[in-house]
Amino acid sequence: MRKMRLFLTAAAVICVLAGCAGGKGETAKETSQAGQAQTEQAKAGSEGETGKKEEGAGEQDKELFTCLISEAPAGVPFTDLTWTGFEQIEQEYGATVKLIEALDKAEYSEQIRAMAEMGANPIYTMFDTVNEVAIELAPEYPDTMFCLIDSSLDTKYDNVANVYVDSLEPAFVSGFVAARTTQSKTIGWIGSLDIPVINRFRDAYLAGAAYADPDVTVQTAYVGDDSDTVKAGEQTKIMVSQGADVIFQTANLAGLGVIQGCSEAGIRCIGVDEWQGGIDDCVFWSSLTDIRGAVFDSFTAYKDGQFVSGRTNYGIETQSAIFDDRDYDKLPEDVRTDLDKLIEDVKSGSLNLEDLLK
Repeated sequence: MRKMRLFLTAAAVICVLAGCAGGKGETAKETSQAGQAQTEQAKAGSEGETGKKEEGAGEQDKELFTCLISEAPAGVPFTDLTWTGFEQIEQEYGATVKLIEALDKAEYSEQIRAMAEMGANPIYTMFDTVNEVAIELAPEYPDTMFCLIDSSLDTKYDNVANVYVDSLEPAFVSGFVAARTTQSKTIGWIGSLDIPVINRFRDAYLAGAAYADPDVTVQTAYVGDDSDTVKAGEQTKIMVSQGADVIFQTANLAGLGVIQGCSEAGIRCIGVDEWQGGIDDCVFWSSLTDIRGAVFDSFTAYKDGQFVSGRTNYGIETQSAIFDDRDYDKLPEDVRTDLDKLIEDVKSGSLNLEDLLK
């Protein structure tokens, strides 16, 4: 799902993240072999325990150990971006963190069981092919908390949480900002593929623009490919020729072509998922999906004994980042004031963005 839309454009950034994640990563087979001995040690250690938690003992009394089990290995942008959350957990809490690259569907169950037996808690799984297996196994490990990343699945068990970062709020705000900063009254959106996860961005962007200024025209287009920068650049030129002076791209790697096209045309561009202002000066705003913050905050809640099952949307209500302060600070004062009000209205519940989608 989200791995289809994530866009880490700078090669240097990808290399850095891949290097960090790769240092922790293990393939499923490597974990099966190397981890077996550790699993046996964990079992042996547990045999000497009473099997009951001492009354009043909290999670803080245990060694912190967590893991991410993903079907997408290190080097895949969304895996690398997610892993930065685990690096923060390691740095700030001194926890042991492990990335399990579960590349074979037949071994998902084995890897989840191995991590549970070794004492990983919580266990994070990513993408629904792995998340489905985690849900199936959750009743067998009632003392292990499972956190599903990028999941649309039902989380009916008390020890299963859905760590959800919805594109609705950041994309809506992006549409609002685009409509309030356009000079031509025409803005654009270019997505990679005509699929639900990408259309969620489009619909929210359209709604945000209409909320800010119903007289603004929004052009939309698909590249038809998530890595074709040439075609993305062509789509950008067409929109520019039709008067668009702000374009929001949610086109994965193809988005590089949109950014380049905006730069060459001298118009503004909106980036996606992470701050992309460093790619080119034309990127004046970025629609952030704070998966790093969601991972860290969900682990913090577990550590503090406040694990919450079911879905938690990490966005405005949880004070997760949906835009970057560097961009916010450059907005005209009147736009900042109106944006602040929008955010407060969402927090208070007086404004329901879902109701504004077309």
